[in-house]
Amino acid sequence: MNIIEVKVGQLLEVEEPTTLPVITGDDYKARIAELVQLGKTFGLTHLVVYGDREHYSNLYYLTGFDPRFEEALLVLSEGEIPTLIVGNEGLLYAKDIPYDLNVELYQTFSLMGQARDQQPGHLEQLLRQSGLSQEAKVGLIGWKFFTDDEVTDPAHCFEVPHFIVQTLSGIVGPKNIRNANDLMLHPEYGVRITLDVKELVLAEVGGTKASQAMLRVLRALEPGMSELEASRYLCLDGYPLSIHPNVNFGAENVSLWVASPKHNSRLQIGDVMNVAVGYRGGLAARTGVYVRDASELPGHLKDVVDELYKPYFHALCRWYEAIRIGNTGGQVFDEVYQSLGDFGRYGIGLNPGHLIHTDEWTNSIFFRGSKHEIRSGMAIQCDMIASPGEPYVGVHVEDGIIVADEATRKVIQQNYPETWNRVQARRKFMRDVLGINLAEEVLPTSDVAGALFPYLGNLSVVLAQE
Repeated sequence: MNIIEVKVGQLLEVEEPTTLPVITGDDYKARIAELVQLGKTFGLTHLVVYGDREHYSNLYYLTGFDPRFEEALLVLSEGEIPTLIVGNEGLLYAKDIPYDLNVELYQTFSLMGQARDQQPGHLEQLLRQSGLSQEAKVGLIGWKFFTDDEVTDPAHCFEVPHFIVQTLSGIVGPKNIRNANDLMLHPEYGVRITLDVKELVLAEVGGTKASQAMLRVLRALEPGMSELEASRYLCLDGYPLSIHPNVNFGAENVSLWVASPKHNSRLQIGDVMNVAVGYRGGLAARTGVYVRDASELPGHLKDVVDELYKPYFHALCRWYEAIRIGNTGGQVFDEVYQSLGDFGRYGIGLNPGHLIHTDEWTNSIFFRGSKHEIRSGMAIQCDMIASPGEPYVGVHVEDGIIVADEATRKVIQQNYPETWNRVQARRKFMRDVLGINLAEEVLPTSDVAGALFPYLGNLSVVLAQE
């Protein structure tokens, strides 16, 4: 399969999302019921879900509430009204949750220096009031579970703040608390791994907004522009982000991969650069060289297209074409590995792809030997960061997809025609322009899914399979 440069008359110009699904109180209650029943299969009588500013997604999934400054705990058990324990600034915000639950103030969850004069009791007292006792078997959910390769006792290893674990231990005993993050995030049975139609559509909305923001920056680039000046063209609109945006110029800044824009780094012809932006549900990123054509490539990068970009794009195509329901993450990994021949040579250290939700990375099934199967309902990022170092620095083409079986596609087409029309236009672009043949169940969420621009100063040229 030859990889060639092709000219495109115009990139996709799809409509911006105007209609978003609404997650209702009944949706949240159904999620809670599913999670509680799953916990029962592991012998758990209660679930305690932790959240803070950075680790909000599990709590948000069950309530629509994400702590903005503080910590929070949600206590769940079968047949009982949920209890949400919040700090000062979460008290009013929690009133926006669209179903009945008990909301308790625990001012220790508030920022330091704020009032503690309305503290109704210690955390132990509040947890006991929410139904915990020495007979309880508690699943503690934060944001990460562990394996035998990492720790000696994964079930009793916790990443949640110590004072919370200590308090729970005082009530139920240390052996009656289990790390239950797998209930949310295990690739086989985690409830946030297989998404419903509303969440798939929200992932498409996030991917659309992220790709359009990224393209606005790329189209606006001019030599001499600072990273901060360029980042203004992201035009972030208040829809929640999943990562800090990256706009970086020059090998030193790009090689950090997650650096925020600076005011004193200015774009020059021949610079390696990157742009990445992520909204909840979708992220888009590009790393390459800022030139308008091959003649502007500096001497040390003269062969970057043939030596790095084309092999990378070939592997990218293999990745997309291997995504289909029933294939394993290991099969996809093998396709990429066999295409490149050597991950070390191309500086690929992370998984070639991962699952995504309201947080940017939930888990990954894409690793050597993975038996985890691709399923309808998964939201996935094609995310292969190639970082071979000097002289090329790296290349990165990241976009999202959602996986939808025939029944799910029919629901999306009927109930969310905006999303349906966008993904069909993208599928056509990938097939007709890029030469990437997707399975029917693969619905791209980015306007430029799979598009590798060899010259980031000229978006009319892309690589393609012929």
